[in-house]
Parts: sequence; C-alpha cells; structure tokens
Amino acid sequence: MNYEKLLFFGAGFVVGVGAVYFINSKASKNLAVAIASKGLALKECAASGAERIKEKVDDVVAEAKYLNEQRKDHPVA
Repeated sequence: MNYEKLLFFGAGFVVGVGAVYFINSKASKNLAVAIASKGLALKECAASGAERIKEKVDDVVAEAKYLNEQRKDHPVA
C-alpha cells in the first residue's frame, strides 16, 4: 500500500513539473491566445445571432399588437 501511495505521489509530482514547464513555454502561450481568439469570435457570433432573433421577435410582437388594435377598432360580428 505504501508503494502505491509513493507511486501516485511521484506521478503527480512529474505531471505537476511538466505542467509548469508547459505553462511557461511559448507554445502554450500561442495555444492560449488561439483559444481566446476563437472564444471571442464565438461570443461575437452568438451575440449577433441573438440580436437578429430579438429583432424578429420584436417584429412579430408589433404585428400582433397591430392586429389586436385592428380587431378592437373593427370587431367582427
């Protein structure tokens, strides 16, 4: 059991040291910049799509209000 704990500790230490070297490398910085860039583009695309949907819903609501006003002014017998 003690060897198993020691093995897990050693593996964790090696992974931790590797992670530190990876985080400090230029490749990881380039990767992080690329991921952030794609994330910002996705955010912009989603915001644009949401705005278009909002405009269409506003048009539908305005037409519904107009129809309701028309029905109030000219009730069908």
